[in-house]
Amino acid sequence: MKLRYLFTSLVLLSVFMHFTWEYLVPFCDTTSMYWYLANQRKWNPSGKILVLGDSQIVSGILPETIAALENVPVEEVIFLPKPSQQPEGIYSDTLYLIPKLTNLKKIYVNLSPLNTSKNSITDAHKQLYYSFSKLVFTDLMDPMLRNVYFPNVTDLLWKVNIQIFPYFGLSSNLNRIFYDQTVQTDLKHRRLEFDSIQKSMEERSGAWIWKSIGKDPSITKDEVFQNLDTTILAGKRNGSIQLWNKAIQTWKEKQIEVVVLRIPFSPQMEMDLNQKQGNGVSDSLLQSIQLEANGSKVKVYNFKSFFLNQYEYFADLTHLNQKGRDVFAKVLKKELLNHSDPTAKGM
Repeated sequence: MKLRYLFTSLVLLSVFMHFTWEYLVPFCDTTSMYWYLANQRKWNPSGKILVLGDSQIVSGILPETIAALENVPVEEVIFLPKPSQQPEGIYSDTLYLIPKLTNLKKIYVNLSPLNTSKNSITDAHKQLYYSFSKLVFTDLMDPMLRNVYFPNVTDLLWKVNIQIFPYFGLSSNLNRIFYDQTVQTDLKHRRLEFDSIQKSMEERSGAWIWKSIGKDPSITKDEVFQNLDTTILAGKRNGSIQLWNKAIQTWKEKQIEVVVLRIPFSPQMEMDLNQKQGNGVSDSLLQSIQLEANGSKVKVYNFKSFFLNQYEYFADLTHLNQKGRDVFAKVLKKELLNHSDPTAKGM
């Protein structure tokens, strides 16, 4: 009798959480909100062009730009980047999506020091995966993905637990509401961000100037960022390199064209990366990808040096604003449509 009561209580608790957790998401941080809403993003299974990557693509490229580059209707562009995305997420999406996309011809993806090094985003990605991604068969069966996401049974059980009781995936966000005064005063702004991201999902597949609500944010030349230190980005995360190579290999085997982009950071961040050799690992990987293309349809375009004096093109250290996005669209069209030598771009 007690076991039956306990089981019934847990089932009811799970049902309650699944029906109500969506009302708590607007109080979470920006990246969590985006990941949650990304699960509701509709995409065309007959699409020909797939766009993957992180928030640099979210903020810096429109689906319409890709459609213009490829001369296809925007409905045939499957726009699926997510903030804090890492190569394991890109490879996971690859294994999940490619069998479903029978008309897929080309993939656009961005690569940068943020997804070749071991840094805070690496850990954030794993937590976001636990909290908001569905547990799919390929993540369990592929040895590389299993090693990253579920290196031990405890991690797998935690993911299963969140699938059943989704409140646990929001725990770190919700706890801060009660003890962090900054979060408490920011709740109204978070709701506005949630509405803005939701609108972008409906109208532009999630393309959204990062943390913008109605106006175009911009930095200045004299603006000082106290926490700017790219030293950690100079380090290599071997797992990231292996996963990038595995994803590229998979795309080659499927005879899919690939365009790998290094989207520019703000002048302040590019300068810091240059001073602290933060581009070394990612530049080396970009060159390796291009050299190993061996006649395959893989192209690399490194735009890190394009906006070194245009502070007004950036919303913050890492993201283009609307003005920058519009100019970058022209740069992409010029460089990609002119079929210029991609190996010469910024290397």
